[in-house]
Amino acid sequence: MTLIVFVMHAPAAWSQEMIGGRQYNSGNQFYHPLNQRTPPGVAGQWAAMSGQVQPGYIQPMKFSLPSTGTLTFYAGGPDQAIQKASPASIGFGVGYVYRVKISGMPEFPGVELYPTIELIDRLHPPAGLAEQYPVPVSFTAEDIELVLSGRMVTKVVYLERPQTAVPAQFDRQPTQTITAQKNLIAEADLLGRPMLILRMGGRLPSTRGEDPAFFGNGAPVLEVNPPTVKN
Repeated sequence: MTLIVFVMHAPAAWSQEMIGGRQYNSGNQFYHPLNQRTPPGVAGQWAAMSGQVQPGYIQPMKFSLPSTGTLTFYAGGPDQAIQKASPASIGFGVGYVYRVKISGMPEFPGVELYPTIELIDRLHPPAGLAEQYPVPVSFTAEDIELVLSGRMVTKVVYLERPQTAVPAQFDRQPTQTITAQKNLIAEADLLGRPMLILRMGGRLPSTRGEDPAFFGNGAPVLEVNPPTVKN
């Protein structure tokens, strides 16, 4: 089972206007109303309403930073958080948008970033083995450098189709970079099943507290056991 990332980076001021009804590439002729410009939360809501996914299902996740550091997961509000060292295992609910803080990275001293994770689907592992098959989310040094230069990074993690999966093992999550003119969700859907959307820019929480929704709306965040290493 391989989960692959499509990544796109664009100027922070890039328009959030939704573009619909266009052909994004010659290989995918279907109409895709959702894309990386769609406001956060819409893709998760549509997935839950479609009946094809199980809304609220707790999907194990595994987050990692370039090396060491701290990951903070918010269940709504700065005081409702779980803090873990990288790599960190956590459980997110399908259909929700989560705020995460990454900090304490030796490569980026003093840097704190607050990406969002929108979980739009789940894996279907063998019964009783869900924690052995987490969805990986990797924050790379290149991602962070791009954000610090004033750009916004958007990733779609997707599960490869068994019929077209590359028959190889990878030491790290494979990543493909595409242009900002293409639809990340449509590209991922062409090759597999989109699992989540990661968005990371330079936005920080207000010190005056005028944006109570910054940390999310109280979506469930659960502790899960890290996957065991099999010999």
